[in-house]
Amino acid sequence: MEKKREQFSSRLSFIIVSVSCAVGLGNIWLMPFRAGEFGGGLYVLMVGIFIFAMGLPVLVSEYAVGRASQKSVAGLFQDLQPKGTKWHWNSYFMMAGNYLLMMFYTLICGFALYYLFQSLRGTLIGASSEEVTAAFANMTGNAGLSVGLTIIILAGCFLAAYFGLRKGIEFVGKYFMAVFFFLMIVLIIRAFTLPGAIEGVRFILIPRFYSILDNGVFRTTHMALGQAVFSVSVGMGSMAVFGSYMNKNKRLFKDGFAVCAIDYAVGILCLLMIFPAAFAFGIPAGAGEGLLFVVMPNVFNHMPASQLWSILFYLGLAFVSVSTAVAVVEGIVALCMDKFGWERKKSVLINFCALLLLCLPAALGRNVWLEAWRNIGMTDLGFAHVGAFFTFLVMEVILPFGSFVFILFVASKKGWGWNNFIAEMNTGEGWKFPTRAHFYMAYILPAIMFFILVFGLLARFFPNALAFLP
Repeated sequence: MEKKREQFSSRLSFIIVSVSCAVGLGNIWLMPFRAGEFGGGLYVLMVGIFIFAMGLPVLVSEYAVGRASQKSVAGLFQDLQPKGTKWHWNSYFMMAGNYLLMMFYTLICGFALYYLFQSLRGTLIGASSEEVTAAFANMTGNAGLSVGLTIIILAGCFLAAYFGLRKGIEFVGKYFMAVFFFLMIVLIIRAFTLPGAIEGVRFILIPRFYSILDNGVFRTTHMALGQAVFSVSVGMGSMAVFGSYMNKNKRLFKDGFAVCAIDYAVGILCLLMIFPAAFAFGIPAGAGEGLLFVVMPNVFNHMPASQLWSILFYLGLAFVSVSTAVAVVEGIVALCMDKFGWERKKSVLINFCALLLLCLPAALGRNVWLEAWRNIGMTDLGFAHVGAFFTFLVMEVILPFGSFVFILFVASKKGWGWNNFIAEMNTGEGWKFPTRAHFYMAYILPAIMFFILVFGLLARFFPNALAFLP
């Protein structure tokens, strides 16, 4: 007899866990330095439009196929595909994406945890800009520390997954996100009281339409499209897992819309937490990856009660990043349970051991293996370290391709089919999904996803081929 699948305790839990999966990686880590690099307000506006125009349809597609199949990405295509088709081949690609995501994101979570510890010790309080920069370099250059942080984060994530959906995943999602929201609001209020903070607010909230010319129209659009997909965490089947934990009492469109709205709102709040403070102290907007770990310590050192604000910021960062990692780990545990019929305990143990090994390249890629990485020419292609390469594979290859597949699967006659998709979407009470959206989802959305994929590959490996574009 097949074991009954776990279910969320409530619709609110479903929304919170979905949001926790999306928020950490897309909003508090990637969104700030991308917004700084690509012009602020206009980029933020474009991302918002694309989240609802693209991210939402893919998100509800994942929810629908997950709920209809009661499976993760490991088995949903197999259950729903027409006989004789090979849609299930895509499962392996998406399964690999979940592992790749954890292979670089685990270390970022570790960085957040380490900076929280340093904040509690007050190590960087009063340090010069050079000392703050050196501290980040010393952290990433320490192989033992990187591996240790990776082990700690993985152990915490898999411990939550061991306790199951309600006692583990829901608990972390609810309480970690609640703490993060509280700390974020406190930090935003503090940032807004700093002299000169209004310039940072204007940078984020007021679109400067000429800024799109600074990095190129096509490149900026491509980055905003990719950010939208990445922000909602669609394309790898993570959200399909959460859909499989839902009952059929309510329709899915309203919940999907709520997840996108909250995710985008949190993204703006994260920007308002960082940029007003950065502008108040003359920190450049385009500070890149080091924004959270180099720029922000310098900002706190200019503020009264600097240790308090540093602790609050990195506590919030640690909570939200770990909640995202826990949600991704649950997807990995679930897909192995579906694929191989493992019990939860077995899936947790095997995947914990597997990811300990798989995360080593990113943990060692900024120190022990860095010289070898440079020698094979990867830095010349724009990949500063192994983690940057993994980020590229997930963001610019797996997510757009996976989104492309999900959309075609629900909208194509050769896939699960539009009628089946609409029937699943409109089962229960709540908002109906618009049936007239078929043409948009069958033709326009796949073309956009194809553009993200192809443009990203050309821009990375054959930039001269795009030199004629504005």
